[in-house]
Parts: sequence; structure tokens; C-alpha cells
Amino acid sequence: MRVARLGGISPLSLYPAFPVSRHGLLLLLGLLFLAAISAIPALGDLRVRTGALLALWTIAHAAYLAAAWVVTRAARRPDEIAARATSTPRLTPLWIVIGVALLARLVLIPSQPALSEDLYRYLWDGRQGARGVNPYPHAPDDPSLAPFHDQLLERINHRHVPTIYPPAAELFFGAVARIEPSPRAFKLAMLPLEAGLWIALLFLLRRRGLADDRLLLFAWNPLVVIESYGSGHLDLMTAAFLALALAMSEAKRTASAGVAFAVALLTKYTPLLLVPYLVRKRAVTLLGVAAAVSALFYLPFGDAGASLWKGLATYTAHWEFNGSLYPLLRAAGATVKTSRLILAAALAVAALWISLRARSATGAALGLYTAYLLASPTVYPWYLVPLAALLPLHPNAGLLAFSGLAALSYFPLPTYHATGAWTEPAWIRWVEYGGFAAVAAVAAWIGRRAEAQARRAAWASETRPT
Repeated sequence: MRVARLGGISPLSLYPAFPVSRHGLLLLLGLLFLAAISAIPALGDLRVRTGALLALWTIAHAAYLAAAWVVTRAARRPDEIAARATSTPRLTPLWIVIGVALLARLVLIPSQPALSEDLYRYLWDGRQGARGVNPYPHAPDDPSLAPFHDQLLERINHRHVPTIYPPAAELFFGAVARIEPSPRAFKLAMLPLEAGLWIALLFLLRRRGLADDRLLLFAWNPLVVIESYGSGHLDLMTAAFLALALAMSEAKRTASAGVAFAVALLTKYTPLLLVPYLVRKRAVTLLGVAAAVSALFYLPFGDAGASLWKGLATYTAHWEFNGSLYPLLRAAGATVKTSRLILAAALAVAALWISLRARSATGAALGLYTAYLLASPTVYPWYLVPLAALLPLHPNAGLLAFSGLAALSYFPLPTYHATGAWTEPAWIRWVEYGGFAAVAAVAAWIGRRAEAQARRAAWASETRPT
């Protein structure tokens, strides 16, 4: 009998005799998750109520982890197995997952983004695009854009840096701005994109013979909900089109997969990490279509010339936040440039190794995104959204924990809001990345131990005299 595992942990021997049904337990956990998420808008300014936010985030994440364990376990009680065998198949667990997820999103959509100013940059770029202004040659505070300077400019961070976002993102910003350039409108526009992501995940789950309610591992992740519908970050769009590309590729709809892959990488460039794996798989048509579509996306912005990369170059050379390996290299005496080059080389090697060993495109994507986050000098919590989209297919205890621990990076926010100086206690990254490593190591050890016991049991049954 095959046993579903959560990061290598078999739930077979861990399932107690709950006094409620599996559906009831899932609903109770969903209500706890929803209560914690729903309380966040009532906190007011999250820049000063960060401690309360982290407390609610912890409750929501604990409920999420418990629910993730429920939907990934393979073992069921004998009475539940009998009931399922004699009853008509029900979609109740999936509808619980979807219902709670939708309510959590709708609760946060009206709130103003406080944890990050990125959404206001999206709106600024979108308004320029809607006016026919190319956003790449000029930073928002450029005097040539003085006729457009208003209150929105005051809300933009790094207003001296031209946009770093690729063309598909800019076209999306412009489309939203033409309807209504507001945080609410932008967040609402994310809902149909995420619906496509859910459909892609359900297709991939069914292709693997996995339960639909595993969608919960993405849909109930507090990081996904808070960063996408509280702060309105764009990474959900990247995750949606990447999932669509992976699903279409498995469905042998290669051209469509190429289009979706192009949109994903031109929303944020990180899906480029998957190119070595696609080359290894000789996905020539997919890559060719993606290249052609990418060229079409760049055409409306071609008059920017070399300025297309000006903002991105500034980001890659100077941005740093919440990294894991980067601060260790800097502490060891390496310069900024040397540290970045070392990590870039390490990521290239890791990408090649993962691409050669991965058994599936989804597994490769999960490994590549994990390597990227460890090698990047900049790891904002919302960078984990595309990675979280792969967890329903590849549950991993370390990454599930990491998606909650990443919230600790907001801990210095009240001090920053009061003083303008970002002072981060050293313990944050040790807890964040140390917790990730510890959980991953324990899960791997338990998994190896369970597999060894299974092998010994199989050997004993095969050699027992009859």
C-alpha cells in the first residue's frame, strides 16, 4: 500500500481517533484559519501593529499545517474507509478548501497594503502605460514626468529607480489601470488568475492520482493569502502562468505551454531557472514558442533600448534583504560583488544538477525555486508564492515551515516606520533558516527510517517459511 508522505513523514502511525470526522476536522481548522486572517484588517496600520500581525499569522499557519497534514495523510480509520466504500463520492473536502480560501481572500481585498509599497509602484507603472508612456526609460521622480506627479508618487518606494518589472507585468498593470487604478481593483484582478492556477493544480493532482483537497497546501497558505490579497504582490501571477505552463506541458499542449511559460517569465524572470530542465527534455517547441511570444511582448517597449534593463540592473547589483547565504559571505569578508558572483555561480551549478536529476518538471521547478531562494541576496516573503504553488504536488515539511517562518522578516517593521532605519536582530535569520533546515533534516531522517522499516518488513514477509 502506498502511503502519502509530508516531507518524508508517514502519517500512517500518527493518526489518532479524532472525535470528529475528517470533514468536520477540516472545517474546524478552516474556521480557525479564517478567523485569524479576518482579524488582520482590524489591526489597522500593520507597520506599527506588526507584533499582533505575527501572532495572528502564527495561528493561521498552525491551522494551515494541521489541515495540510489532514489532507495529505493516506491512513484512515476503518469506519471511515467503510463509509467511503458504501457512499456516493462527495466533493465536500474540496468545497471546504475552496470556500475557506475564497472567504479569506475577500476579507483582505478591501484593506490597504501596509507591509510593502510595491502595489503602488504597480499602479504608477500601470497609469503611465495607460497614458502611452513607456515606464522603462524614466524613474518615477524624473522631472520629465512632472505633469504626472501626484499623491501616488509619495507612496512609491525607490522612486529614483526605473521599473524592474518585465513587459507582461507592465501590460497587466496597464490593463488594470484602464479599469480602475486602485489597490482593490488590482487585488480583484488576481482572482481570475488564481482560479486558473487552481484549475492547473487540480489537473496535475489528478494526473498523479492525488486527492483534490491537496489544493489546500497552496490555497490556505497564510503567506499566499496575506502577500497576494493583503499586499497585492505580483508573484501570484507568475505562479499562475507557471502552473498553467506545467499543466499544459503534461497535457501535450506544447504550444499553449510555451505561451504560458513566456507570460510567467515576463511577469518575473525567475521561471528562467527551468530552462536547463526543458533543454534536457528537448522541449524545443515549447522553448521556441516562448521565445517568439517573449519577443512580441517586448515590442511595445522597444523604444526604451538599453533602458529596458536599467532598473533590473540596479536591483541585481544593490538589493539585499533577508538572504541566507549572502550575509554569511559578507560576514566572512567577501565584497558585495564577489558575494553575488559566488552565489550566482553556485545557483548555476545547482540549477544544472537539479535539472539533470529531476524526475518531473514540477519537481524540477520546486528544487530550482528552493535553490534560488537560498542563493538570492534578496528574499522577501512574497518570493515564496510560486514555490508554494508546487507544494500540493510535492509536500515538503521544511518548505511548509519556511513559508511561515518567512513572516519573521517583518519583525523590524515598527522600528523602521518610527526611525527610518532598518535594524534587524540577528536571531531572525537564524530562526527562519535554521528552523527550515532543522524541520527538513528531521523529516528526511524520519522518512529514511520509515523506508528502512518498510524494507525490513517486506524482507521478513518474503522470507517467512510457509
